[in-house]
Amino acid sequence: MNPNIIAAFVTFLAAATQAHHATSTNFTQELISVAGVIEQIRYQNPHSSILIKHTSGEDEETFWLIEMGAKTTLDRQGINLERLPMGEKVTATGLKGRRQYTMYLRTLVFEDGSVFTP
Repeated sequence: MNPNIIAAFVTFLAAATQAHHATSTNFTQELISVAGVIEQIRYQNPHSSILIKHTSGEDEETFWLIEMGAKTTLDRQGINLERLPMGEKVTATGLKGRRQYTMYLRTLVFEDGSVFTP
């Protein structure tokens, strides 16, 4: 087979794979922070997420979907369900979502001051 065709195919495949995982499709470059309580965790492949309940000064509750990497990637970083307990107070910082109340996680600061950076 022609080496140029193989090279073009590999380049196309790499670009298509990167496009699927690009955060720019669903998230802006604006960094935001939200404090709240972990309400739910989806710890799975290909993408995990945390649902955080944020309560404003007027006692108005807002639920934020905080997306992050795959379960296997998080496992390698030492994060598991035991480290993300329900009811834990956290502050999430990440890329603001194009959908309302969504974010792509950059850092998660726990109540004890420890920081998780995926």
